Amino acid sequence: MTQRIAIIGGGIAGLAFAVYYKRLGGRVDIYERSAKSGREGLGFIMLENGLKAMAGLGLREEAIKAGFPIEACNIVDDAGQILIEQGLEGSFGITRKNFVDVLLNEIPSDWLHFDHEFSHFEWHEDEALGAKAAIFANGNRVEADFFIGSDGAGSPTRRQIFPEATRSAVKCKELVSIIDDPKLVKDLNQTFVKYKSLEGGLAVGTVPAGNDTVVWFVQFSAERYDNLLEQTDYQTFARELVGSWPEPIKTLIETTDFSRSYLALSAYLNPIERYHKGNIALMGDAAHALLPFTSQGVNSAIEDAIELANTLKDVRPGYGAVALEHYSVVRKAVVEKYLAQGIALQDEFLSAHQAEQKIPFAF
Repeated sequence: MTQRIAIIGGGIAGLAFAVYYKRLGGRVDIYERSAKSGREGLGFIMLENGLKAMAGLGLREEAIKAGFPIEACNIVDDAGQILIEQGLEGSFGITRKNFVDVLLNEIPSDWLHFDHEFSHFEWHEDEALGAKAAIFANGNRVEADFFIGSDGAGSPTRRQIFPEATRSAVKCKELVSIIDDPKLVKDLNQTFVKYKSLEGGLAVGTVPAGNDTVVWFVQFSAERYDNLLEQTDYQTFARELVGSWPEPIKTLIETTDFSRSYLALSAYLNPIERYHKGNIALMGDAAHALLPFTSQGVNSAIEDAIELANTLKDVRPGYGAVALEHYSVVRKAVVEKYLAQGIALQDEFLSAHQAEQKIPFAF
């Protein structure tokens, strides 16, 4: 395994690839634009397939210890009546910081290169061969045999190889917050609870993500509520939208530090033909940004990393394009199912509640 691999972007997919490739006996270099490893985002739910992928990295127990078990999902209306109860197997909530730290603990420090904002590729004379080098804003030039874009939904790497790629319209947004509240963690009883308006287009979710920590969000129709958001601050916006809903929502609104909150735009990447070009491959959101209704963003990104690492571990000279096409075909078949489920779940969210509606996950 002597090929040189440069990963552009130090997000979860890139870090997971590094961890797994190290287990296979190889090494990589990760080039991250920020001054330290990205911990943007507050938290997420790891589903059963993600937990299985973490076992592949050898980090299943470490991830579980860093998070909090979630054994059920309850959907509740805005009057506090339970609409749906369903068990969840092999799932847990975790803060993004804790999860990234689990991965970073396995990666040698000399594999990590910060303050490297990607600028563009320098191409081989025969463009079918792909890129010769990656050029960064700080002037550094990095040569490699393979380049992997793990630089998020707005991926500059993807724009270089698929400039025609587009994202869907934003129909929903999420105001995501985090709070330390051990009593609420206990009260949630290892359950992800989502409160929803029966009219559709408005919901509040609470995710236990640690012994003391809850990640919570207000999910809303952009068409119906954007004007209100533009006229006020986050706390007032949440108070006016859902302040009359059952506890613990009112308490969350009044006690949360909204300076730590962020607004997430729910959009998916319109499917691209393949996840590679030449010697450049894409992983995670760079390849297939999904809607948050699936809870598959992080889970599928780790699966990408494992599949791509296995594909590249023994690739012979001259067969790189064949290997990357194999990776693309395998992963597209899985991810396109998640995308279809996410679109269906978003449509359900925006519509009035129906008895046959599903819990908000893609499996």
